[in-house]
Amino acid sequence: MNSLIVYGLNYHSCPVAIRERFTIPESCLGHALIALKNLPHVLEAAVVSTCNRTEVYAVVSDVAAGFRSLESFFQATREIADHQALKADFKLLRDDVALHLFRVAAGLDSMVLGEGQIMSQVKAAHQAALKAGSAGPILDSLFKSALNCGKKVRTQTTLGRRAVSISSAAVELTRQLLANLDTRSVLVIGAGRMGQICVKLLLSDNNSCTVYAANRNQNKIKAMQEANIRHLDRLRVVENFEQRHKIAAECDAVIVATSAQGYVLSKEEMEKFTRGLIKESPIYIVDMSVPRNVDPQVDSANNIQLYNFDHLSDIVKHNLAEREELTKDAEIIVFAALKEFEHWQRTLLVAPVIAELRGKVEGIRLSYLRHRLGSNAHAELRNKPAKKLTPEQDRASKQLDKISRVIVNQILHKPTTKLKAVRDHRSLQQQVEALKILFDLNQQSKPVPTQAPHITHGH
Repeated sequence: MNSLIVYGLNYHSCPVAIRERFTIPESCLGHALIALKNLPHVLEAAVVSTCNRTEVYAVVSDVAAGFRSLESFFQATREIADHQALKADFKLLRDDVALHLFRVAAGLDSMVLGEGQIMSQVKAAHQAALKAGSAGPILDSLFKSALNCGKKVRTQTTLGRRAVSISSAAVELTRQLLANLDTRSVLVIGAGRMGQICVKLLLSDNNSCTVYAANRNQNKIKAMQEANIRHLDRLRVVENFEQRHKIAAECDAVIVATSAQGYVLSKEEMEKFTRGLIKESPIYIVDMSVPRNVDPQVDSANNIQLYNFDHLSDIVKHNLAEREELTKDAEIIVFAALKEFEHWQRTLLVAPVIAELRGKVEGIRLSYLRHRLGSNAHAELRNKPAKKLTPEQDRASKQLDKISRVIVNQILHKPTTKLKAVRDHRSLQQQVEALKILFDLNQQSKPVPTQAPHITHGH
């Protein structure tokens, strides 16, 4: 019996030091999806890999065997020897999977409540799975429903209007550490989406803070300079990326937001440029990259304090008092989306079986009428050309046709209604299988074509 599962890890129970070991780079995602699709018992697969989580969503033919296959995938992809100490620990199945992904897309499961970047990440995961051919009708529908749900939350609730990004949390942490940005200097390493947001937020303040921007690709820096950003006169471009350690040592704070696979700031280089340097306060470095792009040993260097992605949770705590009120309307939309998806799943499973059962009973009914009334009457019932019936035959055939239809509908109505009303997915699968056996239905019948559920309920 096919089941929907999710397996992986996220920030709820795993620190960044573990999460970064499981991160799947975008360049490797296609190969990973093909590998997942080829695993035993895995019928469909998609991967959501972000700073907060690496989660594999899958449709499997057997739950226990499917989880074992996904566990072997994580063991094979992580580059670490102490595999007993570090392992994926997040498991859900069936409807809980859909509920989790809907909350993820809505920003309700993010470290920073309501952050908007997760929507594009879920969309990218969906597109990658479609491109790799690892997403079938179930996951395609699941991700479409999740994206629809996330969109409604952001457009129809206060959570969407007050959403913040991980980048804004990093800037807020920097503000808290420096107390006052006036006359201060901050280096932002990385000019991708997250780095650009950091630069924009730092420059948007009405203060005299100087913002340095460093990136290997100077074209991204130039694009940033041409953007409509306030106070561009306070932006200083680091022309030579190799000078980043020297500039970092001279600044009051550094925000690192790159997608490098190694460290862009090392302990040795930072010690080299901070040695003999006298400063009233430490150099604060906020590494918001996963995998981490700042050597953790930098924290032990002279007069440097290092903060990583997990420290941003301190910013989140300030919003916890408002969380219940902010998420109330969003949760209504999420559970309405879940109800729609559950209905779609039941239809996908039940509709072809009911159609086949009705077809089989209808065949028996018509066979009886053919035998009872003769071939001419049967042809008439099938709307086929036949010899003209006598008035008595015509009345009898119509009467028998009407009565037999009513009997068939009455017999099938109760089991059909009860089958459609079953909410537990496993029970529904068992009852469908029993129905196939009892009525000798085609075990390999394919589901009727359906579309992803359209979310109509909610706020």
